[in-house]
Amino acid sequence: MKKILNSILIVANIALVIAGCDKIEDLPYYTKGNGGVTLSASSTSLTPGVADSSNAVLTLNWTYPDYATDSSNVKYVVEIDSTGKNFANEVTKTVLKDLSTTFTGRDLNTILLNYGYAVGVPVKLDVRVASSYANNNEKYLSNVIQVSISPYSDPSKLTTENTSVTGSASTSANHSNTFTWSAAFPGYSGNITYSIQYDSAGKNFTAPQELPAGVSVYSLSLTQDDMNTTALTSGVPIGNTGTVEYRVKATTASGAIAYSNVVTVSISTFSPVPANLFIVGDATPGGWNNPVPLPSQQFTKVDAYSFSITIGLTAGKSYLLLPVNGDWSHKYGGATDGTAPGGGTLLKDNAVPGSNTPAPAATGVYKIVVNFQTNTYTVTQQTLPANLYIVGDATPGGWNNPVPTPSQQFTKIDDFTFAISINLTGGKSYLFLPVNGDWSHKYGGATDGTGAPAVLLADNDVPGSNTPSPANSGQYSIVVNFATNSYTVKPMPSNLYIVGDATPGGWNNPVPTPSQQFTKIDDFTYGIVVNLTAGGSYLLLPVNGDWSHKFGGATDGTAAGGATLLADGDVPGSNTPAPAASGLYSIIVNFVTNTYTVTPVPSNLYIVGDATPGGWSNPVPTPSQQFTQTSPGVFELSLPLTSGGSYLFLPVNGDWSHKYGGATNGTGANGSRLLIDNDVPGSNTPAPPASGTYTITVSFVNMTYRVH
Repeated sequence: MKKILNSILIVANIALVIAGCDKIEDLPYYTKGNGGVTLSASSTSLTPGVADSSNAVLTLNWTYPDYATDSSNVKYVVEIDSTGKNFANEVTKTVLKDLSTTFTGRDLNTILLNYGYAVGVPVKLDVRVASSYANNNEKYLSNVIQVSISPYSDPSKLTTENTSVTGSASTSANHSNTFTWSAAFPGYSGNITYSIQYDSAGKNFTAPQELPAGVSVYSLSLTQDDMNTTALTSGVPIGNTGTVEYRVKATTASGAIAYSNVVTVSISTFSPVPANLFIVGDATPGGWNNPVPLPSQQFTKVDAYSFSITIGLTAGKSYLLLPVNGDWSHKYGGATDGTAPGGGTLLKDNAVPGSNTPAPAATGVYKIVVNFQTNTYTVTQQTLPANLYIVGDATPGGWNNPVPTPSQQFTKIDDFTFAISINLTGGKSYLFLPVNGDWSHKYGGATDGTGAPAVLLADNDVPGSNTPSPANSGQYSIVVNFATNSYTVKPMPSNLYIVGDATPGGWNNPVPTPSQQFTKIDDFTYGIVVNLTAGGSYLLLPVNGDWSHKFGGATDGTAAGGATLLADGDVPGSNTPAPAASGLYSIIVNFVTNTYTVTPVPSNLYIVGDATPGGWSNPVPTPSQQFTQTSPGVFELSLPLTSGGSYLFLPVNGDWSHKYGGATNGTGANGSRLLIDNDVPGSNTPAPPASGTYTITVSFVNMTYRVH
């Protein structure tokens, strides 16, 4: 019975389901379109301009592909690309339902500029239409048509805060004017760089100056000094009122350029001249040290607007001009070396290139003239004398001209420097002559040069009373430096001694001689080889047994180039420190370079090189290539040398850590200067031109080697 009831229920439910279902009609079937879309254009050659930016300049029409559905379900995609690119980088525009679309002048201009095309140059574009259902099914492509279009300049709109400005030197840092502009090339997707160009009114920007603004920057705020500079550079004289024209230059990343409308500003100018001017940089003798040395790197004010300086400049380096010594807040300079006719344009502060002002291509002495009225700087190379002589009643030869030589002829130290050691009579005067026996040209100065370096004057600038000699008669070294345009006059001792607890004689004065007396190497240089004790100190005395005068320095003098020689009260109270390690040292004191150098003296010396019998094998054969020490600091060796080869001196056999040598073959009467470690040329010390047996003398007393 239970099974029968379940069967009845199942049959009843099936009947209800069948009764609840209605039969529906078959789903509709949309046939495919005819597959044809034909495209046409209102024009195939266009030259739109700014006035067409918002106007429709191109209309595209296409036929309906007869899809079997309402047209509202159809999508059309306009595809545009450069001709021949096969639509690999197309720009698209989607249209629903309609069978046409339009492009404004700016629409097309933006497409061309984003492709990187230049303004004013016709470009051919390929255009086609792709049709499909809204879900992208049933896609058909039209025919391709070609349209020629010339991109146009689409500039910014420029406005100026003020149409008339003035200022003064005292308020030159105050705000003066702001220029504001709209974006150029609207729709362009790349970076656009803006700058303000300016020129005097009526010149149509034939040779404009430029103020950089930056990428995507739409305003530029200028101080009174900035606006004044634009007027002066445009030719408005100081103290006058003139009109300057300004425009915005917009440059796309691909090089398209647009110039804005022109605005004019009336400017009353003032003198922007700083009170002083200084030069700093690695092209100058003082390097990048700031403050700079004075007076050698301070300009002379020539007139109300100009400064001048004569100074040595090193090629391949650079420099800046500073209105305040020791202060980096403001600077002047330029983008060129200033040697061209008319010089270079003077720039200020951030307008100065990051690479600074380049020195001329050739190292030499130059006259730099900075003119704040014309906003220029000129750099002119100066001719230096080949020789230099001293004449005057302060000298032994008196005013007789020609002067006695060689006693009154300077020694040329380098390209810029001349030096002489001479007896001068106090209370008298003298001159420097570039040509012996000729009064046509002369050099000198207004002071005796015994303090800070004195300014070197030329010809008519030399006082009629000539250059005064020091107050006290005596032997002096005179150094004339055309690079720094200066001369220095220092007492030149006739002897030199060393005293101190770093020396064997201690602080006893007088010191033991000859062991603590220097050897005079030349008119300006003294040398000695002496044992120095680490932790001690010493002084150099011009008179043995007399504490009245002294020389010394603040460091141990072992660094490359030595240390600066100080005199009397400038010597530190702790005296000159000995090197960190006790040992035998060579001390060379040079009164021309005003330096002292301290060099360790080896206990042994060896020779190695392909000019020697042992070649470059290290260790070298001994005793044949080991020197003999003939006296403290002096080594000697006789051996065969092969011409065309080279060699080095080693303090330790078998060790390349340290070496000595020189740049010449050392066969001259006075030998050659002995160099150490990295100062030795990479080509090593050259052998004499003829092979043979030679005696080599290496002296650490005067830091020379002689080959004979």
